[in-house]
Amino acid sequence: MKGNKQIRAVLLAALMVMSVFAGSIAFSGSAAADAEGVTLASSSVEAGPSASVGVTSVAETDGTANDYYVWVDVNGDGVYNTSEPLVSSADPTNFANELDVSDLSTGTYNVSALNSSSTLSGGEVADFNASDALTITSASNPSFLSAIHYQNGTDEADAEFEIAFSENVTVNDINVSNGDGDDFTSTTDVTNGRVLIEVNDVYTDDFEVEYNVSDDSGNTVTGTKDVTFAPVFVNGTNNATAYKGSVVAVVSNSTNSDVEVNAVDDDNSYQFDGSTGTASKVFLFKTSNRDLGEYEFTFDGQTSSVDVRDLGLDVTVDELNVTDEDDVTGTVTANAGGRTVDVVVLDEDDEEVASDSVTLNGQGEGDFNVETLDAGEYTIEVTDVLSGVTVSSDTVTVTKAADSSADFETSVVTEQVGDIAEVTVSLTGTSTANVTIGSDDVGYTAEVEVSDEDDDGEVVLLFNTYQPNVAGSFTADGDDEVTDTNITTEVPSGDLLDAGDYDLEVATGGDADNVGTLVLEERSTDSQAIWTAPTGTDVADAADVYDAIENGNVTESSEIANGDIVVHQISATGLEGAFEAESFDDLAGTQFNITVEQTNPGPNRKAKVLGINSTSATVIADGENDTYFVVYDLDDVSASRTDFYSNASGVTQLSVADGDSFNATFTVLEDGDLTEEEDGESVSADFDVVEPEISLDNDEITVNAAAGQTISGTATVAPGTALTFRVRSSGDTQPRFLKTGTAYVQADGTFSATFDFSEQAVDDTFDVTVSVDSGDAADATAEGTVGQVEETTTEATETTTEEPTETTTEATTEATEEPTEETTEATEEPTEEPTEEETSTGTPGFGIAVALVALVAAALLAVRRD
Repeated sequence: MKGNKQIRAVLLAALMVMSVFAGSIAFSGSAAADAEGVTLASSSVEAGPSASVGVTSVAETDGTANDYYVWVDVNGDGVYNTSEPLVSSADPTNFANELDVSDLSTGTYNVSALNSSSTLSGGEVADFNASDALTITSASNPSFLSAIHYQNGTDEADAEFEIAFSENVTVNDINVSNGDGDDFTSTTDVTNGRVLIEVNDVYTDDFEVEYNVSDDSGNTVTGTKDVTFAPVFVNGTNNATAYKGSVVAVVSNSTNSDVEVNAVDDDNSYQFDGSTGTASKVFLFKTSNRDLGEYEFTFDGQTSSVDVRDLGLDVTVDELNVTDEDDVTGTVTANAGGRTVDVVVLDEDDEEVASDSVTLNGQGEGDFNVETLDAGEYTIEVTDVLSGVTVSSDTVTVTKAADSSADFETSVVTEQVGDIAEVTVSLTGTSTANVTIGSDDVGYTAEVEVSDEDDDGEVVLLFNTYQPNVAGSFTADGDDEVTDTNITTEVPSGDLLDAGDYDLEVATGGDADNVGTLVLEERSTDSQAIWTAPTGTDVADAADVYDAIENGNVTESSEIANGDIVVHQISATGLEGAFEAESFDDLAGTQFNITVEQTNPGPNRKAKVLGINSTSATVIADGENDTYFVVYDLDDVSASRTDFYSNASGVTQLSVADGDSFNATFTVLEDGDLTEEEDGESVSADFDVVEPEISLDNDEITVNAAAGQTISGTATVAPGTALTFRVRSSGDTQPRFLKTGTAYVQADGTFSATFDFSEQAVDDTFDVTVSVDSGDAADATAEGTVGQVEETTTEATETTTEEPTETTTEATTEATEEPTEETTEATEEPTEEPTEEETSTGTPGFGIAVALVALVAAALLAVRRD
């Protein structure tokens, strides 16, 4: 019995060993036989929170309609464990779901399958395995590749933002912004890592893209990147022009598209083979390092070209060395107008500290102004907004300004109410100062900021006291400027300031430096004088009048020749501001009147009143000297017999006649702003109009046959009037002669001209004609005769023969030069008609002594011949 049990035990042990051995052989043989049983969508998956792999199909092991289960055999035991990824399908060729492998670490795993009629609960053994093991690779976040803003069509509404990533992504959050309120978050398309945002405009600002995206395995990446702006585009259907320095967007129809670039010009060998790149349809052609000229782009079987030109962008800074109290100014220029240019100030660390924006005018120029900077060195960088072309200036050095101060050149400034007060401010260590005029105590305060623009350390502030309530009444002389004005006043609009003392204060940096006083005195209307000038005299300003007075062309007179010029000289204070602010015609009748009225109209006639206005007269204001001139030609003014001059329809217009007498009255009106005197303030002067005449002193003129012969006369025309003399031979005088000259009427009404008659013979006759160069005076005429030169008795010797000649020559020279010492005497001019050949038998120019010597010599010669 015991032996049987032992035999049975040995047999059972042998069966168990054989069973295990046979089972092992069966398992290995099954894996080899079913090597193609499972097909996966991918044999490699990236690790990640969303990692999964699709099951494409499972080979059927029999024809039963059981469910097919596929799982990742994580521990490699060939047995399904409930913790292992599992997916099932009733259709072996259609697994709707994917194997979730998000929890698996990196490595290689077998994928197993089982055909079962019941749901797996764990412990089931696989019927077959996948031919390609599933590999879980290391997790890798998607990479940002590029962000581009460009136009992709002829319409600016065809603008796009393209953001490219290294792999297919899901957008969790994205925002494209320029920081000025332009934000775009709505994606138009996301395909294989290419994110597209379409917008309806082209934006030239600097944009940034802030993104949060995940790849197919759930790996997430976030970041903020700059957007590249390409102002020029080609898409195979167009050609374009680009300025050097800008970026050209070559827009393809597909991602990772090849682009070939070739220079067209013969002297340019540039060639490049490129690509739009992964997840991008845009190839960027940067022109900054390219030669000028044309380039062709071949892509998508099409060709487009771009002509690269020079924008010529340049920046010039007015002053490269300034203080921290000065603005930095300059000019931007380019070869194109109407362009917007950003101006940025960069410090030594290339940090932006100030900016400005300039729009170039039609000439391609624009000025920029950057307010004061701290001490240091700076660079001005300008960028053409559309093209992105950028240039930089030379270094601008800003130093700390010296301690500033200001003072008044004169502590007390005196002027009359209504005039323009000049307040001179001297500056040290600064170009600006604040001047305060007045105070609350006088009911008037003006705070004025002045700027020394010509850098001479001085500003002359001009205050028009005629309009104290108007900011424009404060100006600066020359190139200097008034940059700000603030007026606090109790003075009614239109009124003048009261006479009195007004405080002055000058300050720099907010602190008062010095004080002074503006003394405004009562204004006055003082006098009127009448002057005259020759007709045709041209005076445009006060300097012309004073020059004419100095050289005798304008003289004071109460008698004016008809047709000459009348000059009223009015002396009055407090009118300067009015003449500066308004025209003469606007002031006449509102602030003052000037009336020229006839004083001798004759029986039963109203007096003539002259029409004095800006059309008939020239008004010259010399407010600095409180003097005003009203200048008119009597031929240019009309008159009417009315209370006040009128040229209305039906009013007879008259001219000034010889013998008319006038009273000229200048009145500052009571109803105006310049005086409060009852009936106003008036000054008057009288003048008579006389007939313009010139006459010679003698009707019969006798001159000697010598140089320095003077012909004179008198005239009623204005002193300074130019007269032309013509002395022409008459009768049988031979040779014929014509002498001309110019004379000027003197202050006493006389005139004269000097002529040389030394070449004429005794008893020669001539006619004299004197005429005015301009004016209405009739010519003066007279007849003349050449008389005998007084003789001096001398002995007929060689010695005495020479003395008269020398004496005569000297006398002649003196007589000839004498007129040049006085500008009003004429010098003889060249003869207009040729002198006829002399036929007289006389010997002009020889005296009696010389003739006797010649006779004696002839007698001796005759004796010698005998």
